[in-house]
Amino acid sequence: MLLDYYIKKETERGLKKSSITVNSSSAACFLFAMQEAGYCRLAEIPECAVTAIFVSDEGRRLKGHTYRRSLSALFTTCACIEPDACRKILSFLPMTFGTRKNIQYLTTQEVKQVRQALSDMSNTLSKCDRAIGKLALYTGLRSSDIALLDLSSLDWDNDLIRINQQKTGEPLELPLTAIVGNAIYDYLTEERPSSLNPALFLTLIGSQRRMDAKNMWNVSARIMKAAKVRQAEGDRKGFHLFRHHAATALLGNKISQAVISRTLGHASPNSTETYLAADFVHLKECALSICLFPVSEEVFNNG
Repeated sequence: MLLDYYIKKETERGLKKSSITVNSSSAACFLFAMQEAGYCRLAEIPECAVTAIFVSDEGRRLKGHTYRRSLSALFTTCACIEPDACRKILSFLPMTFGTRKNIQYLTTQEVKQVRQALSDMSNTLSKCDRAIGKLALYTGLRSSDIALLDLSSLDWDNDLIRINQQKTGEPLELPLTAIVGNAIYDYLTEERPSSLNPALFLTLIGSQRRMDAKNMWNVSARIMKAAKVRQAEGDRKGFHLFRHHAATALLGNKISQAVISRTLGHASPNSTETYLAADFVHLKECALSICLFPVSEEVFNNG
């Protein structure tokens, strides 16, 4: 009953299907564990049973912040049908803290080298590689959305790109700039196989099918190799680096977060906060003078 109510309410509210699935799946696991422990009603569940889901008897963490957030979302939504029981369980959920990995990013020099590689017609990059690379670099489109572009996605008369985003399902409209449009035109007229397939980017070897995520990663890796950047073991080479660059470039030019979120097709303006850590232009403005630290001047003296 709780799960059905939650799914119905959040679907009506417009929450992404993927988020509903994650939250309801976590809650289903929680409720099953409570049932296995002998609790058949929410009101019967004690704090120790909830805590045991998150921490073992030896103090080892079993569940983290994402799981807690999913449970919190479900019991908050369902509080209107079982207020006392849901609020009690919410109060039992232990405090957890989310962690965020450091995000790799393209340096100014790396971006310069990538641009040169995309423009240098003497290297081994195909026209398809160049068109996809410029789309990723200058629009910040996700690789999944680039793969899903159709010929009809390009409005040449109005210089626009129109798509329905694969991740969010929401429509997105972006300008089709000259540098991107010219690269796509060169690919269409000189390299794209003759095919009835409506996909914009087709594989060039074997049967001409729509490119997928793996193809997109391979294109990105070829561009990085041609640009002589990010060739060390463990370096990220996917197009998310290009998307990250598009966001930080806009931030560096004082474009508002709301505009950047719309440009990148984020479902929430808060999603842009992920990119703030690499906005060095404005981070430097927040730096404190070393004069404020109680350290003698000689410590900072290079001599």
